[in-house]
Amino acid sequence: MRVSGGLNNAGINSLYTTLFQGKVAMHNNRLSREFFPTNNAQGQGSLSMSTMSYISDIKSASTGISNALRELSGSAFSQRTMVSSNNDAMTVSFSGGNTNNINDMSVEIDQIAMGQLNESSRLSANALYSGDRGVNRFAIETGGRTTQLSISVAAGDSNRDVQNKMASAINNAGIGLRATVEVDSQTNTSMLRVESTNVGTAEKNAFTISNVTGNAVSQLGANDVSRERQDAMFRVNGGPTQVSQSNNVNLGNGVSATLRAASPEVTVSRGRDMSIVRGVVESLVRSYNNLFSAAAENVNDPRAQGLASRLMNVTGAFSRSLQDIGIGFDSSGRMTIDSARFNQAMDNGRVEQFFNEGSGRNFGFTASLGRVADNVANNTSQFVSSSMFNNSVNQFSYLGFGNANQLNFLGTGTMFDYMF
Repeated sequence: MRVSGGLNNAGINSLYTTLFQGKVAMHNNRLSREFFPTNNAQGQGSLSMSTMSYISDIKSASTGISNALRELSGSAFSQRTMVSSNNDAMTVSFSGGNTNNINDMSVEIDQIAMGQLNESSRLSANALYSGDRGVNRFAIETGGRTTQLSISVAAGDSNRDVQNKMASAINNAGIGLRATVEVDSQTNTSMLRVESTNVGTAEKNAFTISNVTGNAVSQLGANDVSRERQDAMFRVNGGPTQVSQSNNVNLGNGVSATLRAASPEVTVSRGRDMSIVRGVVESLVRSYNNLFSAAAENVNDPRAQGLASRLMNVTGAFSRSLQDIGIGFDSSGRMTIDSARFNQAMDNGRVEQFFNEGSGRNFGFTASLGRVADNVANNTSQFVSSSMFNNSVNQFSYLGFGNANQLNFLGTGTMFDYMF
């Protein structure tokens, strides 16, 4: 049959596309039968669920690495927020959106809100307790409610034993009090401390401890108040003193603060939002560990083991620099974060410098790890050995892990062998 006028390039492409799509549909039906037969034992011409899971895992993890590295070499360090000059005295959070129109603030903290604190007599820790033996009952009144508790004092109990028993009884009661036993190893003495978990001068935050039966409270001195409850007092930009029954306060302009200690001056100013950086780094570590674990644990696949080796080669080359910013590795090769060292490295700019080193010249950790991750994400089939398949056709396009425009086959056939 002759087609008058012939076919131009568009017509040829249209015909090719029609034929190709039809053959792909027919071929996918064959793949479905061969790779997912109804009664076919695993390994007899089928793609195992473990291999499918491995393919999915490495693609997802490598994409996560690429995304995190892209942020760390770009937008993560450009985000601005309001920051405190002294996080030990006051931490801040910002919900005001754009910081450009917000001026620096100066905050003076005269005192922070605290709860009532009772400190008992300091007694010889190991000395034999000289109070009443047997069951000792005591009452704690707080917030207009009275709770009775009891302890059992044995004949051989020491002062510290009885203090620990009373502390446990108070903590287990769940009445808004926290009890601890403080031991001075230098003098070998111990003291019971009972503190309200609620802060501020509200009357409901006061408490008293008294004997009911036995004399444990008076013997230990558990009702001796060493610090009265108090409110927070602070000033913003030299203004009037503000009083708060909570240490969570509003400084204005979308800036909230948590007061932690008295300080003559804390400055609040625009700075990088390190919480964003920390979140992206944690995402990078999580994705790296997922990719490394998937590869390293796939011991029957040489290409998976090769991927694990490539990852170790990259991180090994930068291990000292990674450790300098608080990123280390456990005994199995997975990444860990040392929070104290990482926070210090963020404060002095070392984290930003590390992730941007060599970015313009295509070397450094970001570029090196990024190349591996991008290769895995874009060419997933290279990291699964052909022995994992018992058919000539590569399943990656079928499974959604390949480029539909770049079909690759692990067998001896060509693309045209399977089309026509």
